[in-house]
Amino acid sequence: MNTCAAPTLRLPFAGCLLSVVLTLGTLLPKSGHAEPWVPRHDVFLGESAAQLGSSMVVNVVLDNGSRRVARLYVGAPNATKDGLLQAGAVYIYNPAPQGWLLANTLYASMPQAGAHFGATLAFGTGQLAVGAPDFASGGAGAGRVEFFTDNGLPPAVLALSAAISGGAGQHYGRALAMDGDMLAISYLPSSDAGCVTSYRYSPAVPHLRPLPAIHNFICGVAGAKLGASMAIRRTGDADFVLVAGAPGESRNGNALAGAAHVYAPNPDVVTGGLIDIGTLAAPDPAFLDVFGTSVGVDSNYVYVGATGRDNGAGRVGSVTIFKPAAVFGYDLVNEYFPEDADIGGHCGASLSVDTYNNDRFIVGCPDSSGVFVDDGKAYVFEKTSFLGQPVWVPSSLTTGLLSHGADHLGSSVAIFGVQAFVGARTTDAVGPPTVDNGGWWEFGPDAALFEDGFE
Repeated sequence: MNTCAAPTLRLPFAGCLLSVVLTLGTLLPKSGHAEPWVPRHDVFLGESAAQLGSSMVVNVVLDNGSRRVARLYVGAPNATKDGLLQAGAVYIYNPAPQGWLLANTLYASMPQAGAHFGATLAFGTGQLAVGAPDFASGGAGAGRVEFFTDNGLPPAVLALSAAISGGAGQHYGRALAMDGDMLAISYLPSSDAGCVTSYRYSPAVPHLRPLPAIHNFICGVAGAKLGASMAIRRTGDADFVLVAGAPGESRNGNALAGAAHVYAPNPDVVTGGLIDIGTLAAPDPAFLDVFGTSVGVDSNYVYVGATGRDNGAGRVGSVTIFKPAAVFGYDLVNEYFPEDADIGGHCGASLSVDTYNNDRFIVGCPDSSGVFVDDGKAYVFEKTSFLGQPVWVPSSLTTGLLSHGADHLGSSVAIFGVQAFVGARTTDAVGPPTVDNGGWWEFGPDAALFEDGFE
């Protein structure tokens, strides 16, 4: 065992001295975002048993030359609709001077008990994509994805524009990713191999079009669960980078070590399909790492969460960062273990990248314990540099005494600038006896609390 290794990250450069310096934090440049982030407002709750905060996505718009969050969509996949248990819903929030206002509640075009509409979300080109992975269509567990056009006005009105369903048992829409008009959907065949498929969304009919000219899809090996998590980055008119987690994949003989695959569309319109341009793995793959539980991508890096990674004391979970290699593939940059996360905290269960402010991301640890058991926490990581090398400095996000215990804060996450949004799917309401309402919080650094963040 290397006694000089820092417990909070693994670095392929600068050796023991740098690890010690990073652990002590004495020589790192101070960052405005390295301070603790705190809740800006009280928790926003769902209805009883709705599990609001199981998923979330932000709608960022360009307004007078600057970008702002114009809308927040939060999934409540266990919400009841017209007596249909666990039909699911999406709560839509608008920014307001004193916080956020519920603008509308969106339900499936064909509500169905147990469909879990809102379990997954993605947004792009004015379209909200909503997954209902347990929707029954021609068979149990077929899954369905519905697309809604957002009118962009404060009175939020979303109209169904397209829908696509899977086959029996495929759980179509179990993960979604969207950037502009580039879209990825995953589904799970009976072998648990997992498959991902890509489209271009168009306002014309048909709305979902193959890219570049024919249908593109790829499946993992048996048990890999490829597409358990996905992130996509539009890189051109007919190009994208798609990252898909495969947490069930074996690596170096280690079952469930996991992996993540980076794909690009095949420019050959005759052959089609997706080309694997990089297979990512943990620095030292081990049994039950489940590397690929969550993924993210921006213009500089790929980020991969692994809830089973062991920091030497136990399985706390981690996030590993990669960058494109000089010739082909991807090189390891860093692996980060949140320093005060619990064993079994499942850090990396959720991950979101700030695509408008590169090199910043947020990760959820929903089973970490703080003031209460399983109250959960999240971390915002922001890049700085040390000795000419990139280093990500974490800021801790917790609700402290404001939580009710077993909230599982970090069930979902989203970030833009100094606004971090964190879901807590099992938060209970105070007052009348209710259970698993779920909820979400907005966090910001102390210095940003008095800024005009809602104008």
